[in-house]
Amino acid sequence: MGHRVKKKSFKKLEKEFESTFGKELIPGILHNFASPLNGILGRTEFLTERTSKIHELIINNANKIDDEILDSFKKINDDIGLIAKEADRFVDLFNDVTGKFQRLCDTDLQSINLSDLIEAEMAFLEFYPDFKNTIKKSLILDRKIPQISGIKADYSISLSAIIRHSLNSMKDSEIKEFVIYTSHDDSYACIKIKDTGAPIGRKEILENLNSTGDFLHDPDEEKELFHALSLLKKYGAFFQIAHESGFNIISIRIPYLDSYREGVKDFDGL
Repeated sequence: MGHRVKKKSFKKLEKEFESTFGKELIPGILHNFASPLNGILGRTEFLTERTSKIHELIINNANKIDDEILDSFKKINDDIGLIAKEADRFVDLFNDVTGKFQRLCDTDLQSINLSDLIEAEMAFLEFYPDFKNTIKKSLILDRKIPQISGIKADYSISLSAIIRHSLNSMKDSEIKEFVIYTSHDDSYACIKIKDTGAPIGRKEILENLNSTGDFLHDPDEEKELFHALSLLKKYGAFFQIAHESGFNIISIRIPYLDSYREGVKDFDGL
């Protein structure tokens, strides 16, 4: 698959990602940000009231400290702790959003930890209300997975597209369950994605991945998955697609950094 097709795959996925902004992503971001911000504002109001009250108590008590004043101090301290907790939660959410856009702009060839990347992508996908609220999700990550080589923007947009494909395939499913695993063997970092959505046209997908052109058949719902896998193929990835026991299963094997090293030139830091 030539460079032109790879670039086209990225552009197709980028366009699909952008299409979710107004309808799904922005409302989800605002909703998720609102919760910690409301907590901070509410606790700040309590803190202001309690500070005024304790000031009045101290003045009326001739600057002597009694149990009522000590109790007020404790409540103020609790409010400060809760404000700090909500502020930390807001910062985490903010970092989930900015981290995604940083990854999409990161076009340097580098070493990548797939488990860390998938964890970050899953955190960002929580901003999509349907993914957050309607899907039973399991994340089983290999923390000792060896690093692979690649451009983070490619992996970020591909993996999020594959996960979104799984989400969309479950729209009409009575059971909505999603599982993603990472593991490794002697030569490959491995990803397995399972969902209870409509069966994937696996034969057509694999036929197209082995071709040098665009998607040969017409089902629009599979094109995003095809472009996501084709973008990973340039890193030597191998794919298996199956449907077993009510689950779609997409397995992806990507060679380690050392296995890919010979095909990489001018890769600083190796």
